[in-house]
Amino acid sequence: MPVSAIIPAAGNSGRMGTQKTLLSFGNGTNFTGYLVNFLRDYGCNPIILIVNELFNPETLPAGDQITVVNHQLEKGRRWSIHLGLKQVPESSACFIQNIDNPFLEHTLLDELLRSGIPDGYAVPVCHGHGGHPVLLGKNVVDFFRRNPDVTDFRKALQCFTRIEIPYPDERILWNINTPDDYKEFSQWDRS
Repeated sequence: MPVSAIIPAAGNSGRMGTQKTLLSFGNGTNFTGYLVNFLRDYGCNPIILIVNELFNPETLPAGDQITVVNHQLEKGRRWSIHLGLKQVPESSACFIQNIDNPFLEHTLLDELLRSGIPDGYAVPVCHGHGGHPVLLGKNVVDFFRRNPDVTDFRKALQCFTRIEIPYPDERILWNINTPDDYKEFSQWDRS
């Protein structure tokens, strides 16, 4: 199944105090570079990075990812996702991986893809909580692409079949929004 990936990263990172796109992942890379390279190596095509006007494209690894600037941040994350979905080819499923959750594993993406259905979406779940990435089936992608005025992304998803994939690693729940969150992240083994 063809699969794309969207990385919403347009927020102003107000609570963090610095752009999350530039946070060090370790090993000489930042969150953006790590996620883009991992998804590219996995075979996602295209990879769409949604950024704000402050983003410096020189911080990206060399590659063919698509970078889209969200000029309407007041519309929130759902507008970033909409802008990304406009770049996804027809008949392609799509991972959505938030910039503030820099955790991916091949086994996680494999399990999500195995469970994916065209008219639904798959969510990894740990300790009863949904994590990331979320995999949208191709018909879900097409619905959102055709309906840019959807104001509540989560509510609209309720019209589709949700498949929960139990995943035992709590790193799928990471949500790094503050310096304290980042400090805790820095103490994890990211191998």
